[in-house]
Amino acid sequence: MGTRRCGVVLSVIGIVLLIVGILWFAVIFPALAKVPTGYERTYHFEGAFSVLNPATLSLVSFPITQDLAQEATGTQDGALLIHEKRTVVNAGNGTDISAMYGDESTLAIDRSTLKFVPTIDERGRTGQWGPPRGLGQGDEFDIWNPGANKPLTVRYVDTLEFQGITVVAFRIAETDLSIGKHPLTQAPLLLTTTINLFIEPKTGTVVDQNALNTIIMDMGVQKVPVQIANVKWTDETIAEMVDLAKSSKTKLLWFETVIPCLLVSIGIVLIIVGAVFIVRKGSAMSA
Repeated sequence: MGTRRCGVVLSVIGIVLLIVGILWFAVIFPALAKVPTGYERTYHFEGAFSVLNPATLSLVSFPITQDLAQEATGTQDGALLIHEKRTVVNAGNGTDISAMYGDESTLAIDRSTLKFVPTIDERGRTGQWGPPRGLGQGDEFDIWNPGANKPLTVRYVDTLEFQGITVVAFRIAETDLSIGKHPLTQAPLLLTTTINLFIEPKTGTVVDQNALNTIIMDMGVQKVPVQIANVKWTDETIAEMVDLAKSSKTKLLWFETVIPCLLVSIGIVLIIVGAVFIVRKGSAMSA
């Protein structure tokens, strides 16, 4: 192969790699970063409920376990549909109490932004389904809260080390949110909630969370606690999510940065080398 022909071939390969690298940044990676259409995950919780006994007007406490199963079931107008089922069991006696404390619905989210698509979502939910990527100091975002039946603001608290990775701690802290009326007394119900989220910032993966929710019945002259729920992820779920955060962070590094940068860099080098070969051949022919 002649020098000039070699230069042309190298230049063409370089241009192709450069174009692919640019397309990777603009098109390919954004497509890879979307929530997969085969998404499926189950979160396991443990904790305790304290519930008002109407006969004695005192709280009765018992341990609980809770499973939150999520499975993508398809798409609609670009939104990902996720069937979600929350199952709650009284761990003290093994009774399934999901009829009272569980839930089941179909969510509709944007696969890129993780925001709910209210026009498609079964309940018209708004705000974030999960944290966005790239969170840091001073950031905040609104995430849907089923207890309040609306999005609540999650605010940055701290940056710390957690099981070998750097995470950002975010918190929801709300007091006396109106959530309707008691079905029997028609007295106003108020929700006070504190939810702590520990998030791997580059990927937006939640690696741990815990929540303390208190529902109070406002009787006018006094406020009576109706339910206190103190719930957190199990060690099993935390371990799974930490592993997911680590693997996702590595994949993000390669697919968002290393691969496209290599494609662009190699492409530029080949274009330059090819151009040098072509110029040299031209110079030799002139001489």
